[in-house]
Amino acid sequence: MNPFSYKTHAVKVVFGKRTLEALQDNLPEGRTLKLGVIASKRNADLVTEIAKMDGVEAVFHFERITQHVPRTLVEEAKGFFVDKKPDILFCLGGGSAIGLGKALVLEIDTELWAAPSTYSGSEMTNIYGISDEGVKTVKRDDRVHPKLVIFDPYLSLGMPLKLAIPSAFNAMAHLVEAVYSPESNPITENLTQLGLSKLFSGLKELKKKGILTPEINQELLFGAYVGGKVLCEVSMGLHHKAAHVLGGNFGLEHSNIHTLLLPYVLEYQWEYLGDLQQNLYSEAFGFGHPPSIIRDLQENLGVAYDLRGLGLKQEDMTKAVDYLMAMSYPNPAPMNREKLTQMLKKAY
Repeated sequence: MNPFSYKTHAVKVVFGKRTLEALQDNLPEGRTLKLGVIASKRNADLVTEIAKMDGVEAVFHFERITQHVPRTLVEEAKGFFVDKKPDILFCLGGGSAIGLGKALVLEIDTELWAAPSTYSGSEMTNIYGISDEGVKTVKRDDRVHPKLVIFDPYLSLGMPLKLAIPSAFNAMAHLVEAVYSPESNPITENLTQLGLSKLFSGLKELKKKGILTPEINQELLFGAYVGGKVLCEVSMGLHHKAAHVLGGNFGLEHSNIHTLLLPYVLEYQWEYLGDLQQNLYSEAFGFGHPPSIIRDLQENLGVAYDLRGLGLKQEDMTKAVDYLMAMSYPNPAPMNREKLTQMLKKAY
């Protein structure tokens, strides 16, 4: 028997129910609660409905959300919530809203719940990141893992394709890196294969139909749920380090960077992967070279980004490589300055 260790997390997942129904089902009976809600203005009507629910004493709505969770925003939100003493902090939105909630539960005494409106996966992890003075620091802490996660398909169904497609590739990146994680085990391997097949089939169907149907959304949302779960249970390598460096340190959009890096980083790793790992990708993506298959799909879906188009200055590539070389993390391919520079030049 091949020994392995596997850590899972105490979280209740409600998949497929509307947000108000799921919240009502999970609010405790016999007492009323104060809810702090982190949600952008576009969800203001839903926040108003939450305030009318049985069991809700008051709702305090914080609507300022910024990518990469700036430290200044964390302090502003803390000042907003700390005297109100919410019993639950409910994050309604994408990875930025959930990321802000995660940073806050380390500062104020409350429980975190989440309802994602994208395929980010952040809602299923103990990972958080805070940006301060141009540097994003990413850490793990079990206290930031939401205790209740509501996957309401209506929240993600309305995403425009320019947001939905890179968000789905962002979810795929979690699973692609999980394949070669040193913590990979039989449980995460099976979850990874399931998640990759859902995301790949959903994106192929999206390419065919050109609209985000309820059926496609369900495939992508379930794949994203599995991707977030696996992301929490194993460590990530070069892809995620590069995405956080390029996004957090140089201000590039998070899901777009994940989308762009996906085929280039997998190509960087490829010759250092074992047969079982390569075969898992082949089973998920079909016959051919998986990095090329992923890039072809991106081109067909209109998300074949490049670093220049996303806003990276050419002179900043050296700084990005410096950041990556200064980090310490497990990765199948050795960190080589020249090869990393070549990878970024190809992506540029």
